[in-house]
Amino acid sequence: MKRTILTVGFAAIVALAGTIAFDAMRGPEQGAAIAAKGYKTCKSKLSTGKTKTWRCGQDQACCVNKSLNLYVCGYPGLGCL
Repeated sequence: MKRTILTVGFAAIVALAGTIAFDAMRGPEQGAAIAAKGYKTCKSKLSTGKTKTWRCGQDQACCVNKSLNLYVCGYPGLGCL
């Protein structure tokens, strides 16, 4: 049982380290291009006059609930629930 737990923990650590190393090799300009590719910018005006900005996926709706002060992304195909 201990061996199984240690093996799963080791696999998780190796996967995390590999992901971090891969991101470091890509560089910031490639990371920004990949991040901007599948996202859209959502904006909503706050009651204070400022604009709240957040990013959602292309297939997600921009959801605003001003009474609860929530600005989130909806579910693909379902919109804002």
